[in-house]
Amino acid sequence: MNKSYFFKFLLSTLMTCPMISFAASEPWTIEDVLEVSSELSQQIRDPEAAPQKPLPQAFVLVSFSMPQASLKRLARDAKDAGVPLVFRGVPDTKEPSDPKLPLLNPQSLAAFQPLIDSGADVQLNPELFSEFSIRQVPVLIITEESSAASDGCAQSAKGVIVPGDVTLGYALARLTDRKDSIGEAARALRAKLGNRP
Repeated sequence: MNKSYFFKFLLSTLMTCPMISFAASEPWTIEDVLEVSSELSQQIRDPEAAPQKPLPQAFVLVSFSMPQASLKRLARDAKDAGVPLVFRGVPDTKEPSDPKLPLLNPQSLAAFQPLIDSGADVQLNPELFSEFSIRQVPVLIITEESSAASDGCAQSAKGVIVPGDVTLGYALARLTDRKDSIGEAARALRAKLGNRP
């Protein structure tokens, strides 16, 4: 597969189905990226084959603009609770001298490597930011329900947002008194963090 075509495919996939997970213990090779794009292509062609996630879902929306200490703390807590860290997109690492460098290049993907190495589930999902009108991060979102759309992408119906640069344990604790599925999910996730604040 020609590289130009691959990056066009990957970018078009991001626009039509923006949920891409990065979970690797070593730096990504072009073969890793091709394998993920192949899996995404299969999910888009056959939505029934795509794994269905349990309801409700939790996400921690973050950005590289956050303080590194906060990002590392959230990565550790999110890993332990089994909650993905969600970024709007990749950082812009293009050099002015190299305008032909694709957006998804090894330098831009390398920014995620320390989080991946810590064991965090790192995802790109600009649609989640748009759907909940997220302008500042970090934010914890727990959706009430989710269903697979006809194009294979997950579409959340509605959810609860807990904004602020706080620990994941604190954000989850704010929802544990609820008497609905969100409260139930928050209690289960909070329990995974143990006595951690």
